[in-house]
Amino acid sequence: MALRSAAASGNAAAEFLVGVKYTEGDGIPADLAEAAKWYQKAAVQGLAPAQYRLASLYEKGRGVTKDLQKAKDWYLKAAEAGNAKAMHNLAVLYAEGADGAPDFTQAAKWFESAAIYGIKDSLFNLGILYARGLGVEKDLTQSYKWFAIAAEQGDQDAAKKRDGVANSLDQEGLAKARLAVENFKLKTPEPAANKVVTDPEWADAGIGATNASVGGSDRIDYTAMVRKAQTQLNQLGFDTGTPDGEMGPRTRSAVKAFQRSLGLKETGVIDADLIKELDSQSI
Repeated sequence: MALRSAAASGNAAAEFLVGVKYTEGDGIPADLAEAAKWYQKAAVQGLAPAQYRLASLYEKGRGVTKDLQKAKDWYLKAAEAGNAKAMHNLAVLYAEGADGAPDFTQAAKWFESAAIYGIKDSLFNLGILYARGLGVEKDLTQSYKWFAIAAEQGDQDAAKKRDGVANSLDQEGLAKARLAVENFKLKTPEPAANKVVTDPEWADAGIGATNASVGGSDRIDYTAMVRKAQTQLNQLGFDTGTPDGEMGPRTRSAVKAFQRSLGLKETGVIDADLIKELDSQSI
């Protein structure tokens, strides 16, 4: 019961992992109320991934009473610590007017903060804000830039928007926009704020394996692993289409985009190491 012992002694990473196990039903019945308690313990210690997950539960009313203000507060803490997904979700709350009225200035600020780390939906939304002049000065060059970068991440809707903006730019403006795309470099998210490193001793925890690997030699097991990865990638904004357990080009591109967002080697391969990365990132 190494994991339980570590969590009981106040180890934030262990507390977070117990929360994950209750979220996913890993070796135990899923219990989001119990998951929220463990995320809370880790969140108050400043663990950004726990703050992000706790905020998500409050935003959706899963395991806790829905409370958008608490969601916003926890997203803000995680975002300020460098959690890219929290930046995006915080921006969405501002854009949707969680406090009663949209605040597009704050939305634009946090969408851009997430966009520079390659969060696809933030890239797309930032393109929309610049196209419409919401929270920022209307700037079609910037709009083209963010749509184009989102398109490079595999967002087909962004590619259409990019082409639409291109038709509205003159030759000089389009050249400037393309140069902005060419000069843009995605940043690597701060690892400590976006993933949780677990202790190998927790792998045999009594409430489920921490770093369990799925055998790739067994076709049935590998199919299940691919389907799980596809589901988690979709949740994180890396589009694989409908999870089907098949390792096609779309899934491979999504894996590479996910690896790129974390500064990992872009193998496009789904294996035990990728599953561990996804487990540390997914809701």
